Amino acid sequence: MTTHMAESITYQLEKFSDISKAESLHEKLESYLNDGVNVSIDASQVERIDTSAMQILLSLFATMEKQHMQYSISNPSEPFVKAASLLGVSEFLKLQH
Repeated sequence: MTTHMAESITYQLEKFSDISKAESLHEKLESYLNDGVNVSIDASQVERIDTSAMQILLSLFATMEKQHMQYSISNPSEPFVKAASLLGVSEFLKLQH
């Protein structure tokens, strides 16, 4: 019996993840979703993230959960953790605070 393991990729969020980067972020992450790739978001470099970028991540992760795909946030920076907390999404993003 051959087991097929889903491909996995790490995506580095930009230092300033805001509305100006939202379209390209959405397109890139949607391509991973369409390809069935599990995604780890490296949030270590984030100095500022706004609601638009956070909504894209939340939408992606909700869809991935429905499709039984894996996702994670690795090395979240303090600004990323703070933004998630202010938006009330830390638990959904599986962040420890």
